[in-house]
Amino acid sequence: MSSKLMIIEDDHDILSILSRIFEDEGYEVKISTNGDVEEVIRNYQPDLVLCDIWLPKKKGTELCRSLKADESTRTIPFILSSTSMNLPKLAHECGADSYIEKPFNIKEVLNIVKAYL
Repeated sequence: MSSKLMIIEDDHDILSILSRIFEDEGYEVKISTNGDVEEVIRNYQPDLVLCDIWLPKKKGTELCRSLKADESTRTIPFILSSTSMNLPKLAHECGADSYIEKPFNIKEVLNIVKAYL
C-alpha cells in the first residue's frame, strides 16, 4: 500500500509539479489550493501533509496548529513550505514537524518527505 500525501499549495504550477513527482514516486496524492481543508484531512488521514504558509481562506500555520491540537490528526507529520525568511520560526511556533524553503530542490523535498514516512 502506498503512502498518502496531502499537498496544499495555492500556486498551481508548484502544485502540479509536486503532485506529478510524488505520484511518479508511487505516492497517493490529494491536493488543495486553500487552507480550508481540516475536514478533508480528518477524513483522508494522510501519512503526511505538505503545506504552503500563505494560502487563501486559512494560513498554513493556522491549519498546522489546528491539526496538531486535534487528537485524530496530531501525529500526522506536517511540513510547511514558504519563501519567508522567518520560516524556521513560524514552523516551530505552529508545531510543524519540518519545513522546506522555496524555491526548493525536488531531491530535497523527496528526501524530507521520505524521512517522515
